[in-house]
Amino acid sequence: MKNYVKYLCLLFFCIFAVPAAVEAAGNNNLTVEDNKVSVSVSIPEGKTETITSLRMQLLVTITSGSVKQPAFQFEDAIPSMVKDAAISSKGDNAYTVDLVLSGKREQSIFGGSEFVKLGTLSFEPSSQACELKVEVVGEDGNAQEPSVAYVDANGLSAITAPLPNAEPVTLTVKETSQEAPVQKPFDAKVKLTASVKKGTNRVNFSWEKADGAAGYILYRYDTKAKKCTLLKTVKGGDVTTYSRTFAYGSTYSFKVRPYREEANGSVKYGRYSSAVKAKVELAQATGVTPEYQSETKVSLSWQKTNGAKGYQIYRSTKKNGKYKLVKTIKKGTITSCSNISHPRGKVYYYKVRAYAVGEKGQRVYGKFSVQKPAAPKKPKLRLKKKTSGRVTLSWNKVARADGYYIYRSTTKSGKYVCIKTIKGGDKTSYAMKLPGGARSCYYKMCAYQKQNGKNQKGAYSVVKKGK
Repeated sequence: MKNYVKYLCLLFFCIFAVPAAVEAAGNNNLTVEDNKVSVSVSIPEGKTETITSLRMQLLVTITSGSVKQPAFQFEDAIPSMVKDAAISSKGDNAYTVDLVLSGKREQSIFGGSEFVKLGTLSFEPSSQACELKVEVVGEDGNAQEPSVAYVDANGLSAITAPLPNAEPVTLTVKETSQEAPVQKPFDAKVKLTASVKKGTNRVNFSWEKADGAAGYILYRYDTKAKKCTLLKTVKGGDVTTYSRTFAYGSTYSFKVRPYREEANGSVKYGRYSSAVKAKVELAQATGVTPEYQSETKVSLSWQKTNGAKGYQIYRSTKKNGKYKLVKTIKKGTITSCSNISHPRGKVYYYKVRAYAVGEKGQRVYGKFSVQKPAAPKKPKLRLKKKTSGRVTLSWNKVARADGYYIYRSTTKSGKYVCIKTIKGGDKTSYAMKLPGGARSCYYKMCAYQKQNGKNQKGAYSVVKKGK
């Protein structure tokens, strides 16, 4: 519908426009503004009726260089229903611009003013620079007689008015540089922390967030050479944690610095953080239990150490004496050792440590366990009632035992009291009266060995209920 109205407007201007003796007065119709030309027009002298339609034609001539097809933008303040700018090429060095405005009876182009800005003609060069000439032309494209055609609100006739102030304008259009915005220097520095959970080889890193950062670069730092080696590039300015494993047996130093990606594709780096250290070491061996498996042999058991490739067993005749290596276990999953020679009459203290492979392939060790003397194994306790009110406890003979302790409690997990010391390792039973009352009784026992003037207890037996 809009194109149809525009067609009618053009047809009307072409058929019914008649010359008039009146002239458009006022300012120059063309004004240069940077790479643009402002197009304006004045109301014809003596014209009092409301003007609702208008047609003006421009000629753009390229005198040097080259330019893309011009563009025309009408002013938003003009209330016309039809606003059309038909731009067409005239060969390689010229364009025609046909401007048409048309509206309803109440849509005055001038809006009560004698002068109105129609819009702006803009240019974009396709060479580094070009020179242009813009001029208003009259009927049949005659640049010698510039004019404009009007139609008033009655719509009965068109008036062609000459434009004596329509002087041609020339302008030089240059390419506008698309320079990237200048960014501020990037010298952010963040605080780095590194922690290791005891007994593991995983180092956990965290650092502060840097404004504007695209990511962070984590480095190994050689404190002697004062040199950084790339460890990890962490992408994402909001990512502030990282973790990875390292070989056991070393103390490592680290640094971090943020980086920013520039608009031109380059990368800017912040400052290095202060160096932080993380010590990665094997955990101390725990749960070491040396027990006599026979009169002349000892067996040991212990808890598995995380990351261990094997274990070493040491012993000494004194708790704080000089220890000697007696056995190397070359597998980290093995947590026991048996058939260790232990002559009668000898008291030995045992301790264990784990080992792993270090960063350079060397063997590295964890801390020694607490030293413990070999002790008798736990007895296998049995209970049997012979007559009413009495109970008999029996057990297996325990190797290297010099006697046994018997304990009793009124609750299974309560406090146990020693009620009998059995002297002599060959004894394997004991009968006693049950205590009075209706409460239940629970029993457990252990063997002991005389060591350096003291009775060294072994492990406790399983608890048995006696009533």
